[in-house]
Amino acid sequence: MIFVASLVYHHPTVRSNISNKFLRTDTSSVPSCTSSPWKEGESLHGNCQGSALKLNPKPQSAKECATTCCDDPTCITFQYRSDVGCFQGGDVRLGMEKDGVPTWCNQDPPVIWRGQYLVPRVQGENGKDIIHSDSEKEQFRKKSCDIKTWIPDERQGQCFGLGGKREAASGSDEECMKACCDDPNCGAWQWSKDAGCFYGKWMFGCLAGSSEAYVGRRKFQSSRSYTDGSGKPYQQERYLSS
Repeated sequence: MIFVASLVYHHPTVRSNISNKFLRTDTSSVPSCTSSPWKEGESLHGNCQGSALKLNPKPQSAKECATTCCDDPTCITFQYRSDVGCFQGGDVRLGMEKDGVPTWCNQDPPVIWRGQYLVPRVQGENGKDIIHSDSEKEQFRKKSCDIKTWIPDERQGQCFGLGGKREAASGSDEECMKACCDDPNCGAWQWSKDAGCFYGKWMFGCLAGSSEAYVGRRKFQSSRSYTDGSGKPYQQERYLSS
């Protein structure tokens, strides 16, 4: 799926329970690539969104995924996770980088989220539109906003499109849900203990729920500056707390 620049992502930065071991383990488990070296001082252990990386079903380990990417001049980036396999493809942006390509990768490992839509599906499993009456929409929202009938585990993987963090509602999943429900324009919310609360009109591109970190690297590209929005060089943060 390709996401255009006008869509608003939410990029939570997770800190509280992440250890530097993710960086050390990822770096040590990836073979070096002498023909086109991996960019130093980073680890692509977070979710990547965009169309650059495609599933390669042949590699059966992180080492194989890295080696086959290294040997392929058209492969810039790879990611491997035991439950989803090997993904390879073009260049990606990491964390707060703003230069380069559309595909963006979270600098932090995945976390399990809680979240739910407050509006019913508009498309059925067969792809056909579902028309809901105003009464059905009202009842759906009422159930979704009631602590007795809500389904907070509906979306356990990170979704996109909810905008920035809602600090005032980040204390718990229930606080996040209630804040969304109090906003008549809110149609979806997500919360995690580490990232906080995010809500907005809609969310999309929801990933599979998992807390397993990817093993991944990207080849250094001399044409890129790897800078953030202020034009300063960006380096994946190494002060993740244990």
